[in-house]
Amino acid sequence: MKKRGIFLLLTIVVSIGLYTFYSFVNQDLDYSKLSVDELMKLAQKEDAEAQVLLGAHFEQGIKVKKNINESLKWNIKSANNGNTTAMVNLGYMYSNGIGVKKDHKKAFEWNLLAAKKGDPSAMFNVGKKYELGAGVEMNKEKSDYWLNQARQKRDHF
Repeated sequence: MKKRGIFLLLTIVVSIGLYTFYSFVNQDLDYSKLSVDELMKLAQKEDAEAQVLLGAHFEQGIKVKKNINESLKWNIKSANNGNTTAMVNLGYMYSNGIGVKKDHKKAFEWNLLAAKKGDPSAMFNVGKKYELGAGVEMNKEKSDYWLNQARQKRDHF
């Protein structure tokens, strides 16, 4: 029993160490200099930044054939891995019916997720959606709150 506990503890320590190392290594990675193949390899390893960049490549047809379905796929994966840029991208796609059926409620939901994670663009979008009643019931107080949050966040940059 004691050996199992030690083994489990070592496994956790090694896992945390690898995660920390991987995160540290990726902080210094200049994604803009990576080829599509390199981005694809990282994206398949659940690298959210590589995933959102692949989504952009496929949406715009940069170094690949334009493919909105692939863009949607990589943005969803990235958003599910916590990338707020991908969440905002999905909000835009749902607001405008790009690769999906236009759905203002889903657009609002993706933006709200990103806003709650501190993304200033998403905060602005949520504020405007509350102001206009796009995908959510109009609410002046919530609109003012989110627009103020976006303003404060942008002032810090």
